[in-house]
Amino acid sequence: MKLVYTSNLGCPYDDGKMVKAATIDNSNGFVDVLKKLIIKTGTFMFISNRWEKETPPSQPKDEVFNDYHYTNEEFAKATYETFCNSGFKFKKLILVDCEYDGDFEKDLKNSDFIFIQNGHTPRGLKILKKLKFEKFIKSFDGVVLFCGTAAKLPATKVLSTHHGNLQEFEIEKGLGLKNYSVRPHTDIKTKYAFNKKYRNRIKLIKEFSKSIPVIAMGAKHFVVDDGKLTFYGKNKMFVNGKAKNITETNIKNLFKL
Repeated sequence: MKLVYTSNLGCPYDDGKMVKAATIDNSNGFVDVLKKLIIKTGTFMFISNRWEKETPPSQPKDEVFNDYHYTNEEFAKATYETFCNSGFKFKKLILVDCEYDGDFEKDLKNSDFIFIQNGHTPRGLKILKKLKFEKFIKSFDGVVLFCGTAAKLPATKVLSTHHGNLQEFEIEKGLGLKNYSVRPHTDIKTKYAFNKKYRNRIKLIKEFSKSIPVIAMGAKHFVVDDGKLTFYGKNKMFVNGKAKNITETNIKNLFKL
């Protein structure tokens, strides 16, 4: 099993009114790395974060990610076609959402690439646990991409923050696949120092890192775990409440790889 974490795939194209296939930006070498990891391109499995086919009007505002204008099928198909446009000639798409009625264990085992959609963190975790993803994925031999907020889910513990508010957060039991946490959309830059929401988020991450090491991943950066951790971009790590530079020695000592 090879895990890939990325903050932002940047596609499919979505202007708030429609969603359609695009091409993955390879300026950071992301596509090149994926091509080395994805050996077979038979089946592409897309696991929805929304779960419901469409966002219901009753959905709480903080759980809606501007997705009223497309169905799960439309978004999954656009994502699938985006990968095909980028050089991955997959032959079959399996969408896992509320209308999925297949044998999940069998379909997962027979897939070559699994895309875990970003979105609402607690809901995404609940969906994967309902599917018993953490059980079946251990014998999986392909590539799993955790996109955006989904990057937090494989850890033993998952931190969900809300709008930079120090009083609004949850720490939940994660999938338990890894003994480190990945935090997407966390560029460590001086220019953000005067942003209150950013400062609050960093405080929460530092406190969280006292219970589990946290890898802070920038907006265009990504991390690959295929038996060892490989970092693409200027990532940082938080351990015991302190920020550290990522070095080969630090990683070996912390994660015993």
